[in-house]
Amino acid sequence: MNIFAEMACAVSSPKSYREFLKDRKGKTFLFGFLLVLIYFLITIMIPFARFQASTGGILHMVDQFVPDFTIENCQVRVSRPVEYQDNGIYVFVDTDRTFIGDGTSLGSSGSDAESMLQSCDRVLLMDARQAVLKSNGQIQQIAYENLDSEAYMTKETLLESMKGIVNIIVVAVPAVILIGMELLFFLGVVFVALLGMIVASCMQCPLTFGQLYKLGVYSRTAPLLLKAFLSFLPFGIPMFFVISLCISLCYIGAGIRHIKN
Repeated sequence: MNIFAEMACAVSSPKSYREFLKDRKGKTFLFGFLLVLIYFLITIMIPFARFQASTGGILHMVDQFVPDFTIENCQVRVSRPVEYQDNGIYVFVDTDRTFIGDGTSLGSSGSDAESMLQSCDRVLLMDARQAVLKSNGQIQQIAYENLDSEAYMTKETLLESMKGIVNIIVVAVPAVILIGMELLFFLGVVFVALLGMIVASCMQCPLTFGQLYKLGVYSRTAPLLLKAFLSFLPFGIPMFFVISLCISLCYIGAGIRHIKN
């Protein structure tokens, strides 16, 4: 029986658990690996693909929202004013005038630089002479005249420099997540097998821990696939990990009953 047929039987046919005990360790490991891979594709890669399709990707978002700018000869010039305010974050950029320190109103906020620095947790202000950054309660002031005279950057060079980093993130982050999911899965099966020992003892079926661990891998099929499809719901299921564990133990119990027979 191939692995995908075993996945179907692991959900629909508890009597197949008697046959699962005959599988080699390598095949059981491959079963668990592919099961987690399917879960990963459904819960991580499909939403990521939808994000890429709807936004055009991180670089496209930066290109859309970051205005043209130039840093050259100790001067900073931004093509248009930028204002953003949300959840304690405030950004205001206008390099065509001076407003930091003179009480001038900051766009639609109606407040001056000092009041925004006091009222918001994270602030970035940039005018024709300087930039002020507030983060973690610390305020840093940067005068453009103190910049490296050889410093040069434009929007195009920024996007070009980000390409390599973004490509690494797009590949490395999903890979790390997948590895983490695989490790958590096989470690979690240890806990399922330990509880399975109690079930086997109550049913008076002498199975070794290795056999119960193997059954535990297959018993995680239904809960993991159910969790994957529930991830598309706009709400979460409270205490689902308890429900998931109970489902696995039910499959193990049903499998043990067929093994005894």
